[in-house]
Amino acid sequence: MAGVPSDLVSRPELSYCMVAGTVEVERLHVLYTVRSVVAWTGEGQRVDLNTIADDVHSAYRIHRNDIQVTKYHLEDFFLRFTNHGDREAVLQEPRLVTRSGREYFFRPWDEKKNAEAADIHFRVCLCIEGVPMHARTDDSVAKLIGPRCSVHYIEEDTCRRNYNRTFDVWVWTSDPSSIPKASRLTVTRPDEEGHPMNTPFPDLEPEQPAPREPKKGLTYPVIIHVD
Repeated sequence: MAGVPSDLVSRPELSYCMVAGTVEVERLHVLYTVRSVVAWTGEGQRVDLNTIADDVHSAYRIHRNDIQVTKYHLEDFFLRFTNHGDREAVLQEPRLVTRSGREYFFRPWDEKKNAEAADIHFRVCLCIEGVPMHARTDDSVAKLIGPRCSVHYIEEDTCRRNYNRTFDVWVWTSDPSSIPKASRLTVTRPDEEGHPMNTPFPDLEPEQPAPREPKKGLTYPVIIHVD
């Protein structure tokens, strides 16, 4: 394996990225809105994940297996509940002080926290040449169109693979001039199947060992036309 580059100090100070609000993104948004809270402790207190879960279980009489706690930014903890009613019970009493003196504060998870409103004014049709047949996916085109764009929809003939001269897609962008004229698309060999994102923590296997060989792939030249 190659060593870590020595010029990491040259990394960009800031980048921009836009992602599409897919069905899965909206599903998670709804799920976290109705079943999650964020929490933080009193000043100077340090609490581990099991302790806060046990304290919430005892104070609100919520089944311990129905509480999942993870570290979180911007606050200290992110709590997910199996039942919406348990979330509501916590928010009805958003301050908890245990007999041992540990203090917690709770509030609803809010997608707008630490975010700025964005208006995306331009919708553009792109005809992309050179995408290999096996890599004609939403993920591929999302990377090709650049970080300031998100996929609106892929043309039906492209989806059905009835027309394969170009990969035709409509995108949203705040800056059409940021769309590259060409790109180099690398398709890597598949990794071993990873763990599903919804695997319960107790069921997770130990981490897989780090790979010993470089990642292999094929790189294709791609041309991007604005129609």
